[in-house]
Amino acid sequence: ERVYGDRLVSVADLKRYRSICGELSKKMFNKFNFSKYFQEKSPEPLVFAPFSRGITEMDGGGTYDKIAGSEALSNLLGDALREYNDNNPVMDLVLFGDAMLHVGKICRICTSTPGHPLLIGVGGSGRQSLSRLSSFTCLFTTMVIVISGSYGMSELKTDLQAMYTKAGVKDEGVMFLFTDGQITNEK
Repeated sequence: ERVYGDRLVSVADLKRYRSICGELSKKMFNKFNFSKYFQEKSPEPLVFAPFSRGITEMDGGGTYDKIAGSEALSNLLGDALREYNDNNPVMDLVLFGDAMLHVGKICRICTSTPGHPLLIGVGGSGRQSLSRLSSFTCLFTTMVIVISGSYGMSELKTDLQAMYTKAGVKDEGVMFLFTDGQITNEK
């Protein structure tokens, strides 16, 4: 809904869009009841994610399945955040509705092929935090390069080689977290 719904300029257009989506869902998937996902007030989010059974159940990408509802999604991600904070620097992250949906989307993108999300937003909007939580939830290793005055192309190649070795040779999940502020040379 966010891809098309956010581009609409009036509430009437958004209502019409939701109505069309609901009708098409009923027509194409007539065995399922989608009415709670397209109701006008407080629609239940329709979320599929590889961590539907929890991060302890993830085995090589996890089972891509439907999350039972908002409360189940909140519980799964709350548990993941607590576990992340136990093993890493603490992230004081508020998991509101859209943030939880974004974690699900980032996980879905990262566990599919080729799996390269590009997150765009204003500073402080939570892109890095949600990416780190997504990486942890998918049981990936988060790799971040540390830019210093002496960091150059050879250091970048060495860091990329280490990531490729982990991902390609050792078959481990790797998330390369790279911000536009780390680009010191645009060549």
